[in-house]
Amino acid sequence: MTLDHVLATPKSSKSINRDSVIKQNPEQFSRESIERFQIFAQEEAAAADDAERVRLFADFIVNESRQVAPRLDRVCVPGLVTLPPPYPRHHPAVNNNHPDLAEIRASVRALSDLAEVDATKDRFNRDSRALRDEAEAAASKRRQALRANLQQEVGLGRMTYSEAAAIDADSGESEKQTSKDLEKKDFDRFQTAVVVPLNDLLTSRITKATQLFDELRSRLFVETREPNPNMPQEEGDEHPELLEKLTLLKWIFEARELLHRAVYDLLSDRNDRYREMVIMPYRLAGNEEKMAHASAFFAEDAGKRALAFASEVLQRTSEFHDVVEENVVRGVEVQLSAFWDIAPPLCRLLDRVPLGPGPGGENGGEEGAEWDGRTLADFRIQIPQAEIVENPSYVDHPLQYFFSLLLHSEKSTYQFIESQTNLFCLLHEVKEAVVAAQARVMEVDGRGRDEVEGMKRQEGRRLTHDLQEKVRIVQDQWKSALGDRVTHVKERVGGWLLETGGWDESLEERGVGSL
Repeated sequence: MTLDHVLATPKSSKSINRDSVIKQNPEQFSRESIERFQIFAQEEAAAADDAERVRLFADFIVNESRQVAPRLDRVCVPGLVTLPPPYPRHHPAVNNNHPDLAEIRASVRALSDLAEVDATKDRFNRDSRALRDEAEAAASKRRQALRANLQQEVGLGRMTYSEAAAIDADSGESEKQTSKDLEKKDFDRFQTAVVVPLNDLLTSRITKATQLFDELRSRLFVETREPNPNMPQEEGDEHPELLEKLTLLKWIFEARELLHRAVYDLLSDRNDRYREMVIMPYRLAGNEEKMAHASAFFAEDAGKRALAFASEVLQRTSEFHDVVEENVVRGVEVQLSAFWDIAPPLCRLLDRVPLGPGPGGENGGEEGAEWDGRTLADFRIQIPQAEIVENPSYVDHPLQYFFSLLLHSEKSTYQFIESQTNLFCLLHEVKEAVVAAQARVMEVDGRGRDEVEGMKRQEGRRLTHDLQEKVRIVQDQWKSALGDRVTHVKERVGGWLLETGGWDESLEERGVGSL
């Protein structure tokens, strides 16, 4: 028997029965292939002559070819699902709801709740207003009673007008002292009932916020310097995304700044009340010079405090910017690396799609490329039986299954691009916060409004251009590495389905691109 005769031998029923085994149990097929080779090796060793060895080899090759033929003519496309990260993610960063961060989120909400602070101030203000109204009413009654009594005494001739005037003047001085005493008591009550407890409350919250900030920052420090290669695939599911963690870090920072501002406002209120207590005697005495001098002193002190506070805000914001920028840079590197890990194999899979002339005769291949004669009609893919049961239309139009996987792969892979873009946007927000803090320092330092606004506009344009350029680079990488290829294949497959009657309204769901 010649080799040509053996190659021309029809496929046996036993080989045909292997088709289902190959598809359903590839591990079993591999074991059986090894066993067949071992049998061939034994038979070849026992062969009497070269002619018999040639016949045995020809039989073995033909049999193996028939065993694998059912798999060679169909493209395995599940890689469109298994290579990219899961989609949709259970806990995408934009939702800020990953359970691993729930406790920190709750702590941030509690730290940011200033209801107790406002209630304490409101309660004191009500009590203070009531005491002042009561004191003012009592003073008014005393003045009325005194004047009525003086008029009566003068009218009866028991007292001269000069004596009555002297008594009225003494009473006025006494009322002034009462007013000063009232102002001092009010200040002391404010210090005891408001400043001390609220300052303790706010500073303890600042300490707690700093602890949360440092803990989360240390986690980010370790994760970005010793990245888990599987992290980009697991983010949003098993682990929160870097974007969500950085967003939460930003919330902690903003909560802490809110608390710092509350302390500053509290102490400013205290200083204003102290100023009134100091200036009141000069006002009552009509001493304009001393009143102006005291007012200038307190105004200068308030200006120094405002500048110091604005400078501290700028310093803290700049430090926060450095933390975010470092993590964003490393996070983008990780996402970009993960994207480039899967983009080439996905492109190789898409390169197996024959984009030759379709039913209308269009050539969908690359410009200048030599067409191998195949069309989408020749493109055969493996479809799991469960998918066919769920979607019977796949039997007549198998490319519907491929199109759905293509959409899924596009959206799933594009998550790497979205992650980079969102990280850059978060960094942009922090940079804007730095600019706002710089502007505030300039304002408090006495810079002109036009100068401050000009700086803000100039920096705003620069930051916007920088963000747009970063996003453009990321988008260009997506398009050149995979996006354009996916769009092209999607257009050709969608067009084929439309022309062959396989287009379904449910397939109109768009991916990142569009048909």
